[in-house]
Amino acid sequence: MMIVNQQEYAYREIRDRIMNLIYEPGVRISLKQIENDISVGRTPVREALIRLGREGVLETFPQRGTYISKIDLHSAINARYIREHIEQLVVMEATVKLTDDACERFEQIVRQQITFSKKKDHEHFFEKDEDFHRTFYEITDKLEIWDWLQILNTHLNRFRWLRLRVKELQWEKIISQHVNLLKAVSEGDVDEAKFLTSQHLHMMINEKQVLIDQFPDYFIDRSSVSFQMPEDLKLYEQFSEK
Repeated sequence: MMIVNQQEYAYREIRDRIMNLIYEPGVRISLKQIENDISVGRTPVREALIRLGREGVLETFPQRGTYISKIDLHSAINARYIREHIEQLVVMEATVKLTDDACERFEQIVRQQITFSKKKDHEHFFEKDEDFHRTFYEITDKLEIWDWLQILNTHLNRFRWLRLRVKELQWEKIISQHVNLLKAVSEGDVDEAKFLTSQHLHMMINEKQVLIDQFPDYFIDRSSVSFQMPEDLKLYEQFSEK
């Protein structure tokens, strides 16, 4: 395997573990631990950790080490705001571009979500949730925008994943909203599609206190905390060979 591919593999593996809360917010990690967990060498892992530090999902503190960052509510709320306004436009455009094949894809995704919901399969349910939304960007030729949003959505997606671990917040609510949204889009009802998109993406605002109450140690709100991201040099020093 080429070194560049190892670096990308290490980045994706570590990021997935952070996003899926295998590495929990606030937990300390080490270079050696990651090497053992994903069976990749020191250099690719170090480069991946530096990249993740720039994205704000890792924090390095002098004499203390490197930690998985807590879920930043301020960042998550801002990402939700941006996504809502962009996705409304994308979904409205989809009402005039939806094909029979695309409609079948949406229906298949919803059926799969129902299956994974019954099994309480967190990973695949979340994957299909992403597929549902991504398909709107695909059929409107906006996949590049979707990829841009994924960079901004880091803390929002961690929040969304955590939601699936809260027993009181039923997965069926997500499925029901997907079904209603797909119905509006397939019927070409632009106004209803816009409203339902906004309603669906407001779920985070409506439910955030439930998550905070259950997982208080997982969150931080940087709107009220003075914080300075570590310089790349500090990250290099932290993960450099002794």
